[in-house]
Amino acid sequence: MPYADFLAAVRRRGDYADNDRAADAADAVITVLGERLPPASAGQLAEQLPPRLGKLLANAHSPAQTWGVHGFVRRVADVTGDPEDIARTHTAAVLGVLADTVSGGELNKLISQLPVAYAEFLGHEELT
Repeated sequence: MPYADFLAAVRRRGDYADNDRAADAADAVITVLGERLPPASAGQLAEQLPPRLGKLLANAHSPAQTWGVHGFVRRVADVTGDPEDIARTHTAAVLGVLADTVSGGELNKLISQLPVAYAEFLGHEELT
């Protein structure tokens, strides 16, 4: 999916006023996701995203963090400077579009690496 289309989908899903706000949300959530995933997994997922976002995802070189959903959202809030309720909207919008963008196999790999509480953000009733 081209970057402009990804942003348009994030903008609609997050009900953002403009593309700049959608881009800020996408950058923050994808960066934090890169910190959350093991580097090899982040690299594989990055291949299915627009190059700009793929680079953000694949840039995390530290060991994967083990945040639950609350920790993830709090980290997004730290990156954006927004309150946690707004960061939760960012997370839902961006991860929802990501789930719609990547292949089923790649989504299954992502799902298998996250706690079940991430299901709501990825558009699944539950993660297995």
